[in-house]
Amino acid sequence: MTINPEQKKHACVIGDPIAHSLSPLLHQAWIKALGLNASYEGHRVKPELFCQGVDALFARPGFVGMNITLPHKSAALKLANKASESAKKAGAANLLIRKNGTLYADNMDIEGFCSPLLRMRGQAEWKNKKTVIIGAGGAARAALVGALKLDPGAITLLSRTDERTRALADEFDHRVTAALWARREDELLGAALLVNASAGGMKGKEGLDLSLHRLGRGALVYDLVYTPLKTRLLLQAQDRGFSILGGLDMLIAQARPSFEMFYGTPPPEDNDVKKVLMKALGEHG
Repeated sequence: MTINPEQKKHACVIGDPIAHSLSPLLHQAWIKALGLNASYEGHRVKPELFCQGVDALFARPGFVGMNITLPHKSAALKLANKASESAKKAGAANLLIRKNGTLYADNMDIEGFCSPLLRMRGQAEWKNKKTVIIGAGGAARAALVGALKLDPGAITLLSRTDERTRALADEFDHRVTAALWARREDELLGAALLVNASAGGMKGKEGLDLSLHRLGRGALVYDLVYTPLKTRLLLQAQDRGFSILGGLDMLIAQARPSFEMFYGTPPPEDNDVKKVLMKALGEHG
């Protein structure tokens, strides 16, 4: 579909449920800051109606694309005619756009994972270092693909279900190994980066039950959870003097390239959208 430059551009995020998503607030803040003739909304689409829902949205005048959240990320990749290497490696897509009449899938979670790390410390800081990732689901898969882009020496994968851990590790190269959950604290020795890519510690979920006493000085702890803004893991890391990153940093970083693909312009660098999201979450630090 050809979009008239004067026509209002529409984009959205789809998922089931969708009311919790911060993506509309995030994109709308950037749209307002730039004064664009554009919109971004959330749409609930049930899994059994996914294909029909995507078709109906792309049939709308001025519709430019959509972000995808749970439970549709795998289905989005399968539906697309073409996909980026990142989406293929992650086995999931969180963005669908049309390019010359072709439905194209991409995965911005990988860039979203890497960008805060590279902003905080450069590429050389992670090269040949050890990373530990907790989780064995879609978020852990995206974190694995992202961590491999940082050229680590080794990645240790952990989750509460050892069988799932091994199955995920086996999909990647020799740098990725699975370890037993019972040995999780021993595996922190020598790690430069610890990533929680599980739901452990999320509001309403069970905590991680992980002590950081074996994590070495100078390590960074990155929790992809953002409700609460500072999880028990991040608070523990902060108390021990480690650098920390939270899930809002990844959320904002993955939204940036999506915004530019939708509206043809990058979001403002000086717009502190994180404060807007923190206010929406009722968090203040």
